[in-house]
Formats: sequence, C-alpha cells, structure tokens
Amino acid sequence: MKIGILGSGFMGQTHARAYAKLPGVEIVAVSSQGMDKAEKLAAEVGGRAVTDDRAIIEDPAIEAISNTLPTPLHAAATIAALEAGKHVLLEKPFALTAEGCDDMIAAARATGRTLMVAHVLRFWGDYVSLVEFVHSGRIGKPISAMASRLSQVPAWADWFLDPAMSGGAVLDLSVHDFDVLNWVLGTPKTAYGRGREARPGLWNDIHALIDYGSANGVVEGSEFMPQGYPFTCGLKVLCEGGVVEFLFRAGGVSVEMGGGSSLLAWENGKSYPMEPKPGDAYENQIAYFVDCVRSGRAPTLGTPEQARLGVRTADAVRESFETGKVVAV
Repeated sequence: MKIGILGSGFMGQTHARAYAKLPGVEIVAVSSQGMDKAEKLAAEVGGRAVTDDRAIIEDPAIEAISNTLPTPLHAAATIAALEAGKHVLLEKPFALTAEGCDDMIAAARATGRTLMVAHVLRFWGDYVSLVEFVHSGRIGKPISAMASRLSQVPAWADWFLDPAMSGGAVLDLSVHDFDVLNWVLGTPKTAYGRGREARPGLWNDIHALIDYGSANGVVEGSEFMPQGYPFTCGLKVLCEGGVVEFLFRAGGVSVEMGGGSSLLAWENGKSYPMEPKPGDAYENQIAYFVDCVRSGRAPTLGTPEQARLGVRTADAVRESFETGKVVAV
C-alpha cells in the first residue's frame, strides 16, 4: 500500500513513523509548508518531500492519505483526496463545527472511499480495556463518568492560539474526552458548561456536564496548567456495583514524554489492577486503518459519525459557555 502524508508536524511525524513500521506499506511522499521539515521527515521514513499538498492528493500511485493539516484545512484537502480516489485517515478534530463535517461525510459516501477520523483514544489500551469492562456489565450500568485532560498550550504550532483555527481547548483538546464519554455512555442529550477564555473566543479552561439520560458525564479540560506541569489525563466511570478508573501522568509537559499510569477497578469492597490492551495507540490506529482499506471493510472505530458527534458535543458546550444555558446536543 502506497501512502501520502499531508503535514510534517507533530502528528504528521507520528502517523508517518507508525506507517513505516508496517509490512507492505510504503510512504511515497510527505508534505509541509517548509521544505526543510518535509525533507527531514522524508529522510526518516522514506518517500519524497513536497511543499504542495495537491502533488500528493493527485499522485495516481498513492492509495491512501493521512491528513494531519491544521483543522481549517481538513475539509478541502480531504474532499479533494476522496474525489481523487484516495482513502483518508483524518486527524482529529474532524472539523471546527459539526456542520463542517457534513461535506466530508457526503464526499466519502459519494466516492465509496474509506474515511476514518483519528480518535486515538479508541485504540489506547487503557481506555479500550476500561470501556470493554464497563460494557461487559460486570459492575452494573454506568451512573456517571468523568474525563479529564490537563496540559499547557501545544508548543509545536502558533495556530493553536487562534480560536478560528483551533477551536480552543474545548474542541482541539477536549474533543478526545467528549468522544470517550459518547463511547462509554451513548448519545448525549444536553450539555452545560463553564469556561475561561485565554483570549476572546479561545476557551482554554473548561468544565462541562453532559446529560446522557440514564447517566451523566463530566469533562475537565485545561491548557492553563503552569509551566512544568506534566500532561495528565484520566477517565473514571462509576457503575451500580463499582467503579473503574484510569489515570495517566506524563514524565513531562507532552504526552509522549514517558510517565506512568494506573488502571484499577473497585467492586465488593476490594480493588484490583486491570491489564490494558497491548500495543502503541498510534500504531494500533494506523494498522487498523490500513487493514480496513486492504480488506474493503468500513471502520467501526473512528467513524465519521462518531467523530461528528464528538464535534457536535463540543459545539453545544461552547454554546453553553457563551449563553449560560443548557444546550441540546
């Protein structure tokens, strides 16, 4: 399978390195606005370096594309790639708004190409084991769930500080946790939240309450953490007969800087550790996408519909910040 990578930033590098480990996969080209960055990544994983995304999109030798461009560029490049006959793995968030997802969904349906959104937590071993455990019903039905994600503003690109490009932490950071709560609890009904803006429209410290009918979800997200604070995330699900909890704290300010985690369940007055599913989450995700394309089967993880619902949940939370009202999802 011949692959093209749009974008040579942090996520483009992550995708490319994961593809490079798969047998029978060749990276044909990688792009970047600056040739230096593209050449550096191409030298590491193979392929040629280009500064024109269209050169990758229109290359007839390329079968599938990873689109890791900034969020406002997702739709144009993804639609063009799908219409050029390419399968597309698109980095999260799907789009800046739920409506912004719709043209990409329509293009995937019209072309019959695979479109998958890279919600990597659906491949993260601790999250997978936790969600499977909850869905097994061993400790009863969920009552509530709380997801958190605490960091500093991403340092690898200035565009994260522009709400028109990033959507702020409520979208770019916490869409991970909105998607996880939807995965655990189902389809949300309403959202209510309070947040603090780093600048007008840039909601970068958030607390949101999501009503799922039979259960409630809470999301805490912040990019206001002080200098040196380690990247931290977690998920806790309280059920009728117990609780299961995952906590990760990195060895530095970014998720890839090592660190430690725990995955524990409590029931019948005792606690015990659980085993996360094996493998690197990003490599698991890339391998799954490649397998879906090779086998011609539609993904059931990271589907456009799941990703759109995550963005729609973020939209509702942001609207609640702005209006002070409970907002229907």
